[in-house]
Amino acid sequence: MNVIYSRARQQFFKYAPSVKRLFFGMQISDGLVYRVAAYAILIVFGFVFLFPLLYMLSTSFMSNLDLADTTVEWLPTSLYTFNYEMTWKALKLPGSYITTIAVAGSTLLCVILSSMLVGYGLARFQFFGKNMVLILLLFTYIAPKTLFFIPRFQIFMELGLKGNIGALLVPALTGQGEQASLFILIFYQFFKMIPKALEEAAYMDGAGALRTFWKIAIPMAGPAFIIVGVYGFSIYWNETFLTSFYLDGKIQTIPMLLGNLQESFGSAVTASKVGDASKNPNLSYTEAKAFAGTLLSIIPLTVMYLVVQRWFVESIDKSGITGE
Repeated sequence: MNVIYSRARQQFFKYAPSVKRLFFGMQISDGLVYRVAAYAILIVFGFVFLFPLLYMLSTSFMSNLDLADTTVEWLPTSLYTFNYEMTWKALKLPGSYITTIAVAGSTLLCVILSSMLVGYGLARFQFFGKNMVLILLLFTYIAPKTLFFIPRFQIFMELGLKGNIGALLVPALTGQGEQASLFILIFYQFFKMIPKALEEAAYMDGAGALRTFWKIAIPMAGPAFIIVGVYGFSIYWNETFLTSFYLDGKIQTIPMLLGNLQESFGSAVTASKVGDASKNPNLSYTEAKAFAGTLLSIIPLTVMYLVVQRWFVESIDKSGITGE
């Protein structure tokens, strides 16, 4: 018995390091246990985020009869594309895509221009009241936006901006656009990360402040442009309150049309002459049509994020670095 016990003990100590290395690795992050736990957590969180989208996608392909059938839960009895066909017409696609991209894109360019200029000025120049400006930026970011609605409305009326695209472009150019204070602080942080030695060398070579800003600061703040570009475009794409109130319906974006989808869907059905909604239950407006419209409205944002996903994640990671 002692001999058997001794051999078993020798075998255990012989293979114990290999087993430990397999399950726990040389470091904790290399082991099988860590990887299984990490992937399990990622799958759970991924399902939490993907479940609403999968539910919307499944429901959007259901007919009204499938919605009323309690036996139909996830998979529709047939691929019902009529919801998308009518919703496409109700949202005035693809023309409203172009309109929304033009509105969101032009406003984003204005807010990027003003934010990078203000952020660079705060990061590189010392002047009286600089700390007060930073405090006011934080205040405008934290304070509810409804506090500024009445004074902004009065200013817009005085300047004649209500009812045209200037109601979005002018505030963006003057650093008062949606989330402009956050974008200014993002650029401020990235410009602070740039070593001052590079700019001092440019000054010694005869470059002025604007040329140094254009040739050195802007290229090195690429991650800030990606963060502000992706986040800002999604904000202005989904903006409905300001666009509905200030544009007076003269310019209609997809989110604005989506808010009136129930009425426009009925008009699209009537104009298409596909039947009578009172006789055909599939022609009435239900959540399947609403989900189809929602999915159609986020297609450009999804495509944009899939294209810039890698650079966006890397930029978010770099945004936590502090400079000198």
